[in-house]
Amino acid sequence: MEEKKSIARAIERLTGGSQRRRGRCWAYGFAALLSVATFVLFWCTSAFRDAILWNLELRNGSRAFLLWQRPPVGLQIHVYVFNYTNAREFESGTARKLRVQEVGPFVYRESLSRANVRLHENGTVTYQEKRSFQRISGLSERQNVIVPNVLLMSALAYSRDLNYLLQIGFTVMMTGLKLRAKPFLELPVGEYFWGYEDELFEMAKRFLPLKQSLPYDKFGILAFRNGLNADRITMHTGTDDLGLIQRINGHDSYRIWGDEKCDRIYGTDGSMFPPNWNQQQPNATIYVYAKEFCRQLPFRYERRSFSNGIPTLRYKLPSNVFTPTRNKDSCFCPKESYDSVTRICPPAGTFNISACKFGLPLIVSFPHFYSGDESLFQKIEGLTPAQDRHESYVDVHTHLGVTVATRMRFQLNLEVRKAVGMPFSGNLEDGTILPLIWVDIVIDDLPESIRQTLYLSHYLVNAVEAGLQWCSLIGVVVSFGALLAALRNQEESIDPTKPTTPDRRTVELDRL
Repeated sequence: MEEKKSIARAIERLTGGSQRRRGRCWAYGFAALLSVATFVLFWCTSAFRDAILWNLELRNGSRAFLLWQRPPVGLQIHVYVFNYTNAREFESGTARKLRVQEVGPFVYRESLSRANVRLHENGTVTYQEKRSFQRISGLSERQNVIVPNVLLMSALAYSRDLNYLLQIGFTVMMTGLKLRAKPFLELPVGEYFWGYEDELFEMAKRFLPLKQSLPYDKFGILAFRNGLNADRITMHTGTDDLGLIQRINGHDSYRIWGDEKCDRIYGTDGSMFPPNWNQQQPNATIYVYAKEFCRQLPFRYERRSFSNGIPTLRYKLPSNVFTPTRNKDSCFCPKESYDSVTRICPPAGTFNISACKFGLPLIVSFPHFYSGDESLFQKIEGLTPAQDRHESYVDVHTHLGVTVATRMRFQLNLEVRKAVGMPFSGNLEDGTILPLIWVDIVIDDLPESIRQTLYLSHYLVNAVEAGLQWCSLIGVVVSFGALLAALRNQEESIDPTKPTTPDRRTVELDRL
């Protein structure tokens, strides 16, 4: 009886050992599959980075949403005025060319907040921009400068399209009301920027059939940027299209340029870009939608750079962006009328925004007509274009897509549009483009907490991701090594042709 029990126990030990070996093989096999899945996850997908970028989505109450609504980083606006030093001599005919002198900078800190915010279930948010300006350094706003009379030139440009009788009536009215009918004005810089009293402006607000009401009480070159902007902007909130403007005032395009491509609203406001834009194709072009110009601006990849010690990708605005004949953007040249086929392009290096600015004859260019046509310099002296001082670029964080540094440099100009029978433009020739101001927009100093977050989001994320990748690779090697060893032991235990040394349980069975 005892012998039978011993035999049974021996057989049980033998079969149990075989089962344990099979169990180890299954366990090692499961571990190998799990390690392969982890390897694929960290080496072949962007799951880890997607988990990081998920925190950038704008969700109600999230840290990213609060930072977006009230950015802790402002902009510094460096403004330079073109002072016409020989305007009197030019008006009297003793000077053949106008001479300008750059005066500045006048430095302001622009604070931005987003008001009347509404989050939508379709992954978009609608808001209005509210800006305020604080003077922080630079020259005094009390000093006087001699500048072109923007309101008079705008009135002349408007009257140009009137019939002859209305032009005569307009001339009589301006003469009788004793309005400021000189082509140049002497004004304090502060009034020139933020608004000055002018009877012509009051008359325009009351009587001219503008397409939309003017959003400010006094006319100033920079007044349109100050305060709550009336435009309601709708943009995407998800990481795939974060920051992309979808609509403005409910429209996804404008009826300004008479072309579907140029009228389309596309791009971000320049403060951030979809992270996948520079992760999937770092050499691609990114787009900023310049609402003040009613057009998108393409920024093309130039090189890798460092800003505030943070690795970034630099994208530069092409020097020919305002040269339609070279960059296939001729649709941005205004038509003679909306249904017309003929387009009238300004000189190379300039961009006509009058259709976007209540019909004011305003022209945009790079500062000092950098990269502009030679004809722009033939009637004005004192301009000194330089690439390093007058080009525009943005430095974008390599992973997060947020703008770390920027230099946005643009010049605002006035085009002379003379009307028949209107003597108020003096000796200015029709089509002359007069520089008014140029601005250099710079990101203010980053707070230490923001700088640290941006720094760690590059180096720490890279280190953690690399650590997880190599750990997953080691896991694959170890798990497959253990699985192969277990399978080899399994084969050796059941191979009848392979001589083996009897183990303790076999000897015990033989003894029984």
